[in-house]
Amino acid sequence: MSDIQTNRANPSKQAEIVYQSAPSEPDDDFWLEQANKLIVESLPVVREAAKSLMTGLGALQGIYLGMLGFAKFIPESAQWWEKAMFFPPLLCWMMGLYQCLKVAKTEELRLYRNAPADIRQKLGDLAKEKQRELDLAFYWMLGGLAAAFLLVALRMKMTG
Repeated sequence: MSDIQTNRANPSKQAEIVYQSAPSEPDDDFWLEQANKLIVESLPVVREAAKSLMTGLGALQGIYLGMLGFAKFIPESAQWWEKAMFFPPLLCWMMGLYQCLKVAKTEELRLYRNAPADIRQKLGDLAKEKQRELDLAFYWMLGGLAAAFLLVALRMKMTG
């Protein structure tokens, strides 16, 4: 009978399987400790930054929509394409919110607790990905602000 069939027939024998791994290095304990710190500290900090950015983006959208709606900022005599020019800032900010939600969203992460190299790689990759998404959200916010300022200048030119 093959080893696989024997292991299926005798589940207690499966627990005895020991996978080969590279020999331990002197700094493995340090990296295991760093991995635990990353799990506890790093990703929540990035998620908190995303929450703060979402708050800022929501405030910008509220102010901008209030300016468009209540202040009669868009002239009624403007053509449809001129009116449509006032919506890109909102779209930029919506994309920024989407990126922030991607940062805040949790993901399944499979770690092998006794494999420091695997922990380093996976947590490093996850932290880079979340930070990149947070950076993109920030750039979307800046793009929306730049577009809003340009549109305010354009609006002032329309009345002047």
